[in-house]
Amino acid sequence: MPIITISEHLEHYQTLKSQFVSPHTNMEVMMEVRLHKKIINTGLVQNIQKKPVIAFYTTPERTEIPKKEWTQQMKKTAVEYAKEYPVIDAGKTYSTFGKVIFSTTIIGIIGAFALVFYLFVFSNPQVKMNIEEFVSLPSQGDKFYGFINQSLDEKKKPFLAHGWIKVIAVNPVDSTCTYVTSTGIGELTFDTLESDHSSFANKEIQGKFKADKKAQKITLISSDKRWRFESQVISNKTKNYKITAE
Repeated sequence: MPIITISEHLEHYQTLKSQFVSPHTNMEVMMEVRLHKKIINTGLVQNIQKKPVIAFYTTPERTEIPKKEWTQQMKKTAVEYAKEYPVIDAGKTYSTFGKVIFSTTIIGIIGAFALVFYLFVFSNPQVKMNIEEFVSLPSQGDKFYGFINQSLDEKKKPFLAHGWIKVIAVNPVDSTCTYVTSTGIGELTFDTLESDHSSFANKEIQGKFKADKKAQKITLISSDKRWRFESQVISNKTKNYKITAE
């Protein structure tokens, strides 16, 4: 059974009435013009089309006039109404599942990109040293940029964002770290140092530290699996993804 199904439907948002020459009688009659927005839903993304779907109805019978029978007057009016009464909420919105898939895809692309440079990385002593330091157990005060996935309620609906975290405590015995998130977390950016890494929230989060040297990635996962942070180096630029405590 496919995971993604596509459904389409029309949602009425505007009704107008005016006199038009009937294509059937060539006489001027009152018609009702209804504007609809077309909504396409894939389960991952809901796409509300920018262009409205317009229909003409005779009154009072409310019989729709097929588009192929529209007169030039009706066609011209349809174009004018589409401009005067646009679909104001047109655009794409992602479902929670869609956001997870999108974020996972981004991480996968980043991971694949990192692997392309794997041999180059470890042929350069300085780069190798930087990666070794990146994947080692952090120290108090270290900051990392990465992907934040937080399930904030019992229904496991995740909060997804990108930004900096700051490690405020480390237990080397069990590799557990306590950290706080930046107050400026938001959309993914590759200009990571432009993202706020000086102001942090008060809520403390505890996670088990794990490192994948081959993928140049570290993760912090809470014991209840509801809090997850991942940081992965791109193009060997460790300084863009980790700021070492002074």
